[in-house]
Amino acid sequence: MQVQRIGNNQPNFQALKVTNVKRQLKEGIREINIYSLDCRDREFIDRMYNIAKSQSFPEDAKLLGESVRAVYDSALKTARKLSQWAYDRVFLAVENGKKITGIMEVAGKGDQRVRGLAVWNDDNLTRKALMITAMKDTEKLSDFALILPRQKSPESVKKFYRDMKFSVPRGEHEMMIECENMKSAVKSLENSMDAKVTHHHSTRSVDMAELLKLDE
Repeated sequence: MQVQRIGNNQPNFQALKVTNVKRQLKEGIREINIYSLDCRDREFIDRMYNIAKSQSFPEDAKLLGESVRAVYDSALKTARKLSQWAYDRVFLAVENGKKITGIMEVAGKGDQRVRGLAVWNDDNLTRKALMITAMKDTEKLSDFALILPRQKSPESVKKFYRDMKFSVPRGEHEMMIECENMKSAVKSLENSMDAKVTHHHSTRSVDMAELLKLDE
């Protein structure tokens, strides 16, 4: 998804970078950055929401949620009202500093529950970058699980997440990774990505308007 210029104003959009993934390709380096959005990014979020009204979204064969648009709209509505100290999370994926390639919404307060995860064009590098961000975020909580939404997913989708070490514990009905297995699951996923993964711990935000050149 391309976020394009609207008007001549230059609002100060900020977002916190949490994960960087770099993969070497024949044609060069592909870089995916994951940013955490909250209410401080409201003007940027409103612009993303309004621009998307006139755009169609490609299908996502491994979607978590009702539809790509439903996940996108819900995540932006949640991010718009999130305080910077909230347990809930909205993660945005940006490729090579130019275009948005996916979005993820996670509900906190206790076990972390994925409300939705959608990427454009079945982009599994973006999908894994978003998921590993949520896994690392859950790992910091020390005593909780990361749970996928309960839905009738195709076997191919279930297998994809089983390969990430999600499972259905005895007596449960949802796929999850429990706290004691999170560290090894993160390491396994990073090893499967054929990419360099860097987790950022800085509280310094990034100017998203400048990054995506919204007002040029």
